Amino acid sequence: MKHSFEEKVEHSILANSLLEPGSTVIVALSGGADSVALLASLTALGYRCVVAHCDYHLRGDESERDRRHAMAMAEMCGATYIEKHYDATGYSQEHGISVEMGCRELRYKWFAELSAKYGDAPIAVGHHRDDKVETMWLNLLRGTGLTGVAAMHPRNGLVVRPMLDVDRREVLAYLADKGLTYVTDSTNLMNDFKRNRLRNVLLPAVRAYFPDAQTTMLRSARNLSDNLALYNELVARTLAPYRQGRDTIDLSALRADITNSALLLFEGIRHYGFKLEQCESMLADALGARRFISSEYVATVHRGTLTLRSRCTPAEGKEEIYYLSLDDSTTWPEGFELERIAPDEVVYDRTGLTIYLDSDRLVDKRLIIRRWHNGDKIAPFGMKGMRLVSDLFSDAHYSPEQKASTWLLTANGLILWVTGLRTSRHMPVTSATTQVLKITYTPLNE
Repeated sequence: MKHSFEEKVEHSILANSLLEPGSTVIVALSGGADSVALLASLTALGYRCVVAHCDYHLRGDESERDRRHAMAMAEMCGATYIEKHYDATGYSQEHGISVEMGCRELRYKWFAELSAKYGDAPIAVGHHRDDKVETMWLNLLRGTGLTGVAAMHPRNGLVVRPMLDVDRREVLAYLADKGLTYVTDSTNLMNDFKRNRLRNVLLPAVRAYFPDAQTTMLRSARNLSDNLALYNELVARTLAPYRQGRDTIDLSALRADITNSALLLFEGIRHYGFKLEQCESMLADALGARRFISSEYVATVHRGTLTLRSRCTPAEGKEEIYYLSLDDSTTWPEGFELERIAPDEVVYDRTGLTIYLDSDRLVDKRLIIRRWHNGDKIAPFGMKGMRLVSDLFSDAHYSPEQKASTWLLTANGLILWVTGLRTSRHMPVTSATTQVLKITYTPLNE
């Protein structure tokens, strides 16, 4: 006989067409109460679950405890278990984002890879009603529009949320009835983070004065979701005449015809990860040449036309970023070559296609090769202060295509080399250097 909790989950799955009966689903399992309840209920309902656990190595022994518990829960439920380990701190520093955002980017990228491996299987996450209300409040406090206020949806691309019809109390009661254990992330009890302060301080105070606040907030979210659906349809219809293909937009005509063209453009391309401020700049510089970057896409503005492309290489479908250790097993991108030489073998040239580094100055013995990001700065060799990489491009009269194809070498969170243009003053070869890394780049003939 099905537990009432499982019946609610099943009803949500059927009502929102989230999963096919008996199909494979990737379950994001942290080991916490919500994800354990999700795994247990989906297993009980007959789904073939593949458990995905991320270990970010941020909480020492607690992270190891979570990993072991997730593995045990997967085994208990008869699910396939897969884990992934990350240096979340290093990733976040390199990309200039918070650790929380870095963890999110890392896990969802991996989840997408797992989904593809298992035949585009959906990715189930353990969000419930309380999470939906928290997200709605958090977005309001940050400043948001219809999308943010409408909050979480049962489906968002590959991600499905089968537990949005249950709340935290029901989750805990279900686990108790089933005799299932879970772990608690100690950082969730600290009020250092906005969501924790909202969950632990603000919302309990609101409920003390307005006991039905959660119910009315959820009702508002449903109403706003309907409004959002109509809004999105009207945006698509209004923007359609200015599209010159799926990923090309006539900015000049859009700016001339539409009063609030920046907002329309933003709503039309926000799913590419661009912000309203970037869309305003795109229109302001519509007749110039400029490049904008989101987490997954590049937008190039050139002579009145906006072109969008993925930051993945079309041929391989891989992100254009390479994490390189200094051992012999590393495969460098095509065109790059690494040599270890003695200091007296250094011969400088003016081509900008070779850099010499003091290997002892590499703190984590890792180099990263990536494309240019808007706002990137370098400390040029032989100069004081910093310069925007975009200014180097302008000085060299680079076209948008040349800017998009230029490689940057970084290490320890610093840009060391803009290939073909400039090296930095960091990690120079000095009289104290014992071993030199010589890196040469040979541009490919395309």
